[in-house]
Amino acid sequence: MRKLYSLVLAALALAACGQKPDQGGETSKPSSKAPDEAAVGDVLPAWQEGWLDIHAISTGRGECTFFMMPDGTSMIIDAGEVVTSTTSPVSVTQRPNSNTRAYFTQSRYMKHFLEATGRNYLDYAVMSHFHIDHFGTPKGKGFIVSSEGYTQTGMMALYTTLPYKKLIDRAWSADDPEYEFVKTSATSYSASMHGDYTNFVKYATSKKGLVMERFEAGTDKQITLCYNAAKYPSFKIFNYGVNGEYWNGSAIVDAYGSSAPYENGACCISLISYGKFDYYTAGDAGGNTKMAVPVAKVIGRPIEAMKADHHMSVNCLPKAQMSILKPKVIVTQSFARRTDQPMLETIKDLLDGAYYDTGVSLYFTGVDDVITTPNKDLYGHCHVNGHVVIRVAPGGDRFWVFQLDDTNTLYKIKSVEGPFNCE
Repeated sequence: MRKLYSLVLAALALAACGQKPDQGGETSKPSSKAPDEAAVGDVLPAWQEGWLDIHAISTGRGECTFFMMPDGTSMIIDAGEVVTSTTSPVSVTQRPNSNTRAYFTQSRYMKHFLEATGRNYLDYAVMSHFHIDHFGTPKGKGFIVSSEGYTQTGMMALYTTLPYKKLIDRAWSADDPEYEFVKTSATSYSASMHGDYTNFVKYATSKKGLVMERFEAGTDKQITLCYNAAKYPSFKIFNYGVNGEYWNGSAIVDAYGSSAPYENGACCISLISYGKFDYYTAGDAGGNTKMAVPVAKVIGRPIEAMKADHHMSVNCLPKAQMSILKPKVIVTQSFARRTDQPMLETIKDLLDGAYYDTGVSLYFTGVDDVITTPNKDLYGHCHVNGHVVIRVAPGGDRFWVFQLDDTNTLYKIKSVEGPFNCE
């Protein structure tokens, strides 16, 4: 196993996406049924060539979205790990159990589904912004600090179990190895994580061949298919915004002017498109920032699905944004034991058609019983607790949504919805 791991890490030094390390993987096998031939109680069938899978991985401790693209290119956005006590507002039951760290749950989940590609590494890792529920808990929480000087948590710990070849964040620069840009470009940055992350980047780039890039707005050339892009010309990932700036269709616009955005306003914002299918992801940059509405206006059309901004918390998903995007499906990576995250009023307005009247299906990775039980009139119309998988058929004309049991590692289906037709 050590030899295999060394070979994987060595392969990270290869700059070309198509270069492969020796293959390996878990011994567990996803179902061999066709991707759309699945019922409640089945193990989710394996990804197949031509399909697009979007997985919201449930750990109860932060966000992590895993993408398997039509040619087998893989990517994650975020790998958060919040450490809480049982009395903390952020204290839904940890999944699959209290003894398994979030990064390990994420790694094991992704290895299970990556087996269909024959690869045991990720092509891309994108970090939406510098908050602990998106990239890891700072020192002083009982986690091991590596000999290289960074805490084994979140994105950094994930790399040791499931390496990624390229890491894209909002601030990296070869001329700024200490990430001083982060300190001046936004407020509320977690200073206690600064040394952790910079030490990790220095170590992984110099010793392991990790490739670093700063997220760029206004392009679909930064994150591309690695293995057979010519076969899937309708697939693209367009980066709309980062660091409080967004693409207005012809130029980059500063939404904050002379003021610095709150860290949430500095998030990386993208639209993933495949044929007629569109999926929007913006980290925590919702209506709580100056980014959500302008970006929605630039997109200017209904989309099929989105990740809820900032866990569907206060002031996120405003009518001015949602009346343009009109998603059929909203996935909320939720883990807070409170009624304002997800926001009950927002759920009600979405279900009642107050923002748009085309109908919407709401999925939540984790909501505690103390919240759902007294609010059954709302949550009874939603899909609650579990991994969420959006599976898009070849060509992007239709898609399904699966919710998987997150209390074990069998990845059995709790619910199936679809097919939805893309418009």
